[in-house]
Amino acid sequence: MTSPLVSTATMSSNQVRDVTSEPRVGKHGPRYRVVVHGLPYFCEKLPSLLQDEQWDVRHHPQRSPIGLAALVKDLNRCDLVYTWGGRISTGKFLWAARSLGKKKVVIFWCGSDVLVAQQELARGKMDPWVASRIHWAASPSLAEEVQAMGLRCEYVQASFVNCVARPAPLPRKFSVLVFLPTATRSDLYGWDRVVEVARALPVVEFKLVGLQDDDPPEAPPNVIVHHWIENLTPFYQQSTVLWRPVRHDAGISFMVLEALAHGRHVLYSYPIPACLQVTSVESAQKELQRLFSLHCSGRLQLNRAGIGAISQHYSREAVRCELHRRWEQIILS
Repeated sequence: MTSPLVSTATMSSNQVRDVTSEPRVGKHGPRYRVVVHGLPYFCEKLPSLLQDEQWDVRHHPQRSPIGLAALVKDLNRCDLVYTWGGRISTGKFLWAARSLGKKKVVIFWCGSDVLVAQQELARGKMDPWVASRIHWAASPSLAEEVQAMGLRCEYVQASFVNCVARPAPLPRKFSVLVFLPTATRSDLYGWDRVVEVARALPVVEFKLVGLQDDDPPEAPPNVIVHHWIENLTPFYQQSTVLWRPVRHDAGISFMVLEALAHGRHVLYSYPIPACLQVTSVESAQKELQRLFSLHCSGRLQLNRAGIGAISQHYSREAVRCELHRRWEQIILS
């Protein structure tokens, strides 16, 4: 059965002309139209971040026929298509964009996109039109993985978090915050590493957040298990260190950025400004012991470098300016 998106994309030229007759000039200059599509968690944030008098940024999450019709109308008249989600095959949305003659298309890679694409590449499903679009990635390591599939791809910083105006002081009790959504993905999130270090440092408290399973994984007594919660601010405030010992992170962790915004110290598997890069149990244990010793001696302070990095590179304002600049270059090229 033909999908609503496919059937709506074939509307008549008279219908197309109706939506392209709207004024294109804003109060202070040309008004660029952008359609964003992809992961709802991120795409729903982009219009409020990027919309202004010069930029008309739209996202249509609806799956109803009316919502799909509105999506195709905006897709037809837009100057730029921005997809939050990488792929090498066409799919319904990119098929519609191609059918409507869209040439300015940016494909942004994050999450597990590259793992799916590698499987499609092995089956010979690389689409030349998709491959020839503009490809960006959420982290330098992910950009390299996309490049390894034969695509031109560059790292573009598009991850943003809110700056914290007055970060809470480091707590009196030293503790380490870790994350695990489900025991079935414990290997990916390095849970075995957490357990090993927690056993080696029994005087240090570890706080596990994010768990969605009913049964918590086996852990030593100094690991306190907390289930899923939307707002992690209290946990950042009550923790000294965030440790993210992931074996693969296809992007820059938002938890890492949020912890830095709160002035917390961060141990991460990847090189990020103001973080300590640790890739083994031994290096993690060594760094946590060092931080714990500084804490016990009263010499451990807020991670001011982390607060500054967020303000300079990962704030809403920084990302807004960078995306507007890059989008305008693509539209005018």
